[in-house]
Amino acid sequence: MKKKLKEFFSEFLDKKFLISICSMMVAMAILYWLVKLVQFNYHYIYSPIDNKIPFIPHLVYVYDLFFPTVLLTMYYVFRKDRKNYYKGIMAAILGDIISSIIFIAYPTIMYRPWVDYSNLDFLTELVLKITYSADNPALNCCPSIHCLFCYQAIFTLCVSKKIKKSVKIPLSLFLILIVLTTMFIKQHYFYDAVYAFIIFAITNIIVYSFKLYPRLTNIIKKKIKI
Repeated sequence: MKKKLKEFFSEFLDKKFLISICSMMVAMAILYWLVKLVQFNYHYIYSPIDNKIPFIPHLVYVYDLFFPTVLLTMYYVFRKDRKNYYKGIMAAILGDIISSIIFIAYPTIMYRPWVDYSNLDFLTELVLKITYSADNPALNCCPSIHCLFCYQAIFTLCVSKKIKKSVKIPLSLFLILIVLTTMFIKQHYFYDAVYAFIIFAITNIIVYSFKLYPRLTNIIKKKIKI
């Protein structure tokens, strides 16, 4: 057991993995907060479908597993299929850049429903309040970065021929559940998830059609040996 844990952490702390995954996460965080400095006149995007989506506060636990789930999924792909992993990272960063441009050009806001916390247990109330306070008011919702990165993780995982279905299926289903929770706990509207999927599709078409992976690796191969 100790040997397996040692191997896991030694691989997890691999310089190539840390540099690439941190680039994705840092790009997401920096761009998300920087665009708020140049925004005004927020728009409200709503769909009749949102009225039919119930509010399920207990799914906040699943929603909050977004970062560790995406991180572990990409790490697993990194171990099994480096080429597809780097393609996924490129597409994710490109998608984040496109989303940030949209946030500046057409900033959006979401109005969360009033929550009757008296019907919730103490822990769920606490977790929900912390989750909401992390992004209050809820700005830059469309497209959803949460959904965008989940779609990318699913695609990167499933497109690989080196990963077994026994791994692909449960991880993909859980990532799909995370996408659904963004709407069930009223962090995002239906259109936020739809437009995130469109951007995800566009960025992957660009990465695969224009062969960005070999082009970029040829440029940086002297500095980072992939």
